[in-house]
Formats: sequence, structure tokens, C-alpha cells
Amino acid sequence: MQERQSSEKALAARLGPVSRSWQQMADSALSSLGVSNSSAWALVHLLRLGDEVRQGDLARVINVTEPSLVRTLHLLEDAGLVERHADDSDRRAKHLRLTEEGSIVAKRIDKRLIELRATLLDGIPTEDVETVVRVLDRIAARIAESAARQ
Repeated sequence: MQERQSSEKALAARLGPVSRSWQQMADSALSSLGVSNSSAWALVHLLRLGDEVRQGDLARVINVTEPSLVRTLHLLEDAGLVERHADDSDRRAKHLRLTEEGSIVAKRIDKRLIELRATLLDGIPTEDVETVVRVLDRIAARIAESAARQ
């Protein structure tokens, strides 16, 4: 029992700092591409999600509020990297798509993130990475369940 509590405490103590450090390294890796942190994350997630992504769906995926995302999207649209258009069935909803230039920039971002993951996870067996992913998914599900009950 004591060993379990010690392991749980160690896990809880490491989650936040590791997440923040990983994010900082990603931000640093992306800084030379000439786009802001928020723009880079919006672009790479648009690339991963594909064409015709709803604005609200992108906000949920990158865990920001829609008003925050709108400011970023205005900048990306002005830079010619993203196009927005109204949904035919719901004029209030906006769909997003990368422009050709936006796709090029997003692919550069994705390449940098792939390189960062390769560096950080080098030497860690695939099975260990898969175990961490499963554990984090279970914790995330429990957090979502707890939030839904409140």
C-alpha cells in the first residue's frame, strides 16, 4: 500500500513539469519558423485534422477558447495561411482549411515536432511509450468522468 502511494505521488509530481518542459521545447523548436506559438499549434492541428474543420472542433482539439482561437485565425487568414468560410447548413459555424502556403508551413511544423519526439523518446522502448499512452488515456478518461459528474 505504501509503495503504491509513493508511486502515485511520484507520478502526480512529474506530470505537470514534464508536460510544461515538453511544451517549452516544442515552442523553442518552432520559434524559427516565423509563426507564433498559437499559430503554429493551430496550423499543425489543421494539417492533422484535414480539410473543412469546424472552428469549434479545432478550439477543442488545441484546448483553447473559441474567442482566443478567432484572434489567431484572423492572423493566419491575413497571412494567407488559412481560409475560413461559413457552413452551408449553419451560417454561424465556420469551416477552416489550409491554403497551399499554410499546408507548406504546417508540414514544416509537423516535421520539427516529429524530430523533437524522436529526440526525447530515443532509447525508450516502444512498449514503454505505449504503456505511458494507455495510462495517460485512462487518467484523462477518469478526469473527464469526474468533470461530467460535477
